Amino acid sequence: MLQLDNDLFLLLNAGPTPSATVTWLALFATKFLMLLIPIYLTGLWVSGGRRNRLTAVALCVALGIAIVMSYMIGLVAFRPRPFMVGLGNALVEHRPNSSFPSNHGLAFAVCAAVLFMLRRKGAAWAAAAVGIIVGWSRIYIGVHYPLDMVGSIVVGTIAAMASLWIMDRYGTPLLMLAERAQNLVLARFAKA
Repeated sequence: MLQLDNDLFLLLNAGPTPSATVTWLALFATKFLMLLIPIYLTGLWVSGGRRNRLTAVALCVALGIAIVMSYMIGLVAFRPRPFMVGLGNALVEHRPNSSFPSNHGLAFAVCAAVLFMLRRKGAAWAAAAVGIIVGWSRIYIGVHYPLDMVGSIVVGTIAAMASLWIMDRYGTPLLMLAERAQNLVLARFAKA
């Protein structure tokens, strides 16, 4: 399985003579498309309405769970990044930490999973599409393997289910807590 993963990585990686245009697109995707998540969360929150705000809280809870899970997996099942083992061509500098799962892929997998489970299909498909682009870009620039992206989908789905379980039981108190925090922050700005 790891040999197949390595072979797929080499097929998708930039290689020794990458196209300048494709490289620019991959670097743009890997650096800037992540910003769509906080922009979407902010839009949900600012647009108001109980459903939008509960969705934003559910997404934040799921992202938190996913990052903790990813960190724990990295401690237990460390997998070196491709550039750490001399595989392929790395186009960016990156910390030599665990490759599995991809946190970039994980963020979009979590968002897509939560949104699909909440029947927000348009936003879910958009998150999935952007996640595929980001996943490809992380492989192309040489910092992840394809199985890192598959692992992100699995971990993201588990985190989404855990988040919705929590929201089913504690969603209203968590929403009230988030709204109180918002009011405290805004009150400080109003005094200034």
